[in-house]
Amino acid sequence: MTYPVETVDIKLIYPVFFEGNQVETLKVRRPKVRDQLIADKQNANEADKEIHLMSLLAGVDQALIQELDLDDYGQLQEAIVGFRKKGSQSETSNAE
Repeated sequence: MTYPVETVDIKLIYPVFFEGNQVETLKVRRPKVRDQLIADKQNANEADKEIHLMSLLAGVDQALIQELDLDDYGQLQEAIVGFRKKGSQSETSNAE
């Protein structure tokens, strides 16, 4: 059985070029426990854990996350925190 996955689209304020493509938006899904475990086990420091978690949730390479402008990085952080807040309704949609 497939369950809907809650996602949020983040429009980058400062799009980045990565591997020959311009990235203007990131689709981020709601985190699962396994995502946090993977990020924790594979990284020693908190910054690397956060970048790894973001890459898992957005389905992109960690190097792309590292290329983001700090304003866009902040948007990504807010989106992930927003998933954890009860009753968050900001820009979310259901997708399979």
